[in-house]
Amino acid sequence: MKTAYIKERKTMKYQLDNKISYEDYNALRTAVKWKEISKRQYEAGLKNTHYTAVIKDKGTAVGLAKALGDMGYYFLLVDVIVHPDYQGQGLGRVLIENFLKFVDDSAVSGENVFISLLSAKGKEAFYEKFGFKTRPYGERYGAGMSIHYTKE
Repeated sequence: MKTAYIKERKTMKYQLDNKISYEDYNALRTAVKWKEISKRQYEAGLKNTHYTAVIKDKGTAVGLAKALGDMGYYFLLVDVIVHPDYQGQGLGRVLIENFLKFVDDSAVSGENVFISLLSAKGKEAFYEKFGFKTRPYGERYGAGMSIHYTKE
């Protein structure tokens, strides 16, 4: 179920879509100094993505949010990207608000869901505005962890 929720904003002059080309995807990644990925990785990633929102300016992707998960309890927000030339215009907020609406629409009243993400360094305060907490916090939450693996 790939969905883009359109949140109407009078000041929003861009289009919100749920499709992004391989070229636009890698252009966004490299614009924020992330590594390019292969076409196979792009296709596998989209096939296994439950939520995709793409903000476009005149047909070119300038913002993206994707999420994976089990569509029950776990949601993992990945690839929250806004092209540097478009940052500071509220596009990241639109992407997160639309994702949170998707999660809310996917849950049943009374259910608890777990949403996680790995923030880029220095971007934690942005996510905290939406209620995300930097780990570790509390008595039971350890640090988030990751590994980059390269097959030889």
